[in-house]
Amino acid sequence: MNTDEQVDFADLHWDDVRLFRAIQRLGSMRKVASDHGVVVNTIRRRIERVETRLGLHLARRSVNGIVLTEDGEKLLRIGQAMSDAAEWDASEGTKDVLVKPGQITIACTEGIGTLWLTPRMSRLQAALPDKAIGLDFDYNLGRDRTHETDIWLTYERPAESDLITSKLATIHFAVYASASYIQRHGVPSTVDSLKDHRIVEHVGPGVCSEQLDFLIGTERPQGLIAMRTNSSLSQLWSVAKGVGIGALPTFVSEITNAVAPVPPELRIRRELRLVYRSKAKPSPAILATVRWLRECFDRTAHPCFADTFIEPTSFIRDSGDTNIVNLFPNTFDEFD
Repeated sequence: MNTDEQVDFADLHWDDVRLFRAIQRLGSMRKVASDHGVVVNTIRRRIERVETRLGLHLARRSVNGIVLTEDGEKLLRIGQAMSDAAEWDASEGTKDVLVKPGQITIACTEGIGTLWLTPRMSRLQAALPDKAIGLDFDYNLGRDRTHETDIWLTYERPAESDLITSKLATIHFAVYASASYIQRHGVPSTVDSLKDHRIVEHVGPGVCSEQLDFLIGTERPQGLIAMRTNSSLSQLWSVAKGVGIGALPTFVSEITNAVAPVPPELRIRRELRLVYRSKAKPSPAILATVRWLRECFDRTAHPCFADTFIEPTSFIRDSGDTNIVNLFPNTFDEFD
C-alpha cells in the first residue's frame, strides 16, 4: 500500500478505528482486551477479521508487545479524516460536532450518574429542549471514549493533546453505616478496628478497588466482606439496609440520612475531571452541558465537592432547600 487513499473507505468501520487506536495507545493485547471488556482471543479474532476484510497486515508483535504496522498507522489517519469529514454538514455549511446528531452524550461513573446527575437532569433538558440527553455509565474509566461520547467525567487525566480537560470537583470518601447496623455491631473507632466489622465493598476498574488493602492489609479476616458489588447504587442500598459498612462518597449525605458517616476518617479523595474534544468547544450544546455540570458540582452550593474535606454531618439536608435532591426517603429499614 503506497498511499492512504488506497484503503477502501466503504470497508472501514468505526469499530475498526477504535480497535486499532486502542492497540496504538495500549501496546498490549491483554490491555486492549481489558479495555474492550472481552478476552484476548476475541481481540485476536477481531484483528484477523479486519485484516482479511481490508486485505492488509495492520498489527504485529514486537519485543514491547503489539504495535501497528505502517498500514495500521495509515488506517488511523484515514479514520481521523473520516471523523473530520463526518462532522461537516455540507447541506447547511456548518459543523455538527456531536457524536450522535440530535443527542448530547455524557459518560460518567454509575454512582455519579445515578445518584447525583440524574435527579438534576431536568435542568439540562430545559436548556437543550431540542436535544436528547444520553447518559452513559462507564465501569472502566481508562477506556478510550473519544468517538463514543461528547463529554465524559473521569478520575483519570487523559494524555491526548486534542482534549480539553479541567478539574470539576473533589470527591471525598468516608465510612458510612445505617442505624440498624450500628445497633447490632457498634461503630468502628479506628482503621484497624474495621477488621472487626462487615464491609460492603465496591469493586471495578477505575474505582480504587484496592483501597481496602491499603487500609487493613491484604490478609482479610474470614467473613470481613459481607457483600461485593460493582454498582455504587447497590452498595449504598446494602449499607442502608444494614448489610455492612462501606466507603461511600460524602455527597451521599446530601442525598439521604438513611446512612451516616462514622469513624474512622479515611482521608481518601479523588479529583473528578471534565473532558471533551477541543474541536467541540464552539458547540452550543457542549457549552450548555458544561455550564450545567459546573452548576451540579458547584462547591458553594455543595461543599462536599470542595478541595478540603468537610465533615459530612455539617451538610444541610433541609428538604425545602432547592439545592438538595433527597433521592431516598429515610425509610430503608422499613422494607424487607
